[in-house]
Amino acid sequence: MRKIFAIAVVTLLGSSAFAAGEVYRWKDAAGIWHYSDQPQPGAELVRGARLTLPKPADAAAPAPSQASSSPIATSETLPVTPEVAQQVRKETADAKTEQCEKAKTAYDRSVQARRMFRTDADGKQIFFTEAEMDAARLQARSNRDLACGT
Repeated sequence: MRKIFAIAVVTLLGSSAFAAGEVYRWKDAAGIWHYSDQPQPGAELVRGARLTLPKPADAAAPAPSQASSSPIATSETLPVTPEVAQQVRKETADAKTEQCEKAKTAYDRSVQARRMFRTDADGKQIFFTEAEMDAARLQARSNRDLACGT
C-alpha cells in the first residue's frame, strides 16, 4: 500500500513539474537523475519555455481566432470577480502545501524504512539492494525538494 502511495505521489509531482513549464534534468555523481524547474550546472532542458499569453489586439472586441486559439485564459480575459480569483489562488496554495506534505511523508518513510521492495509481474516481492535503497531515498528527497522548494 505504501508503495502504491509513493508511486502515486512521484507520478503526480512529476506530472505537475512537467506541466509547470521549463524542466531541467541532470545526473549526479552517484548516477541518479534529478529533475527541477531550476537550472543546475550541467543540466539539460527537458521541456521548453513557458507558455506566454497573447495580448488581445482590441480589448473591447477580441478577434474570434485569438479568443479560441489561446489555451490559457487569465482573470483579465474571464468575467471573474476578485473574490473568485483570490479563492483560486488560495486553493492553488493549499494544493501545493498538500503536495509538499505528501512528499515530506514519502521521504520520511523512505529514510526510516529498513527494507524496500518492488513487486514483479508475478506479484513476487523483490527487495532492494543498499544501492537501490539509497537511490530511492535520494529520489524521494529530490521530489520533496521540488514540491516544497529548498
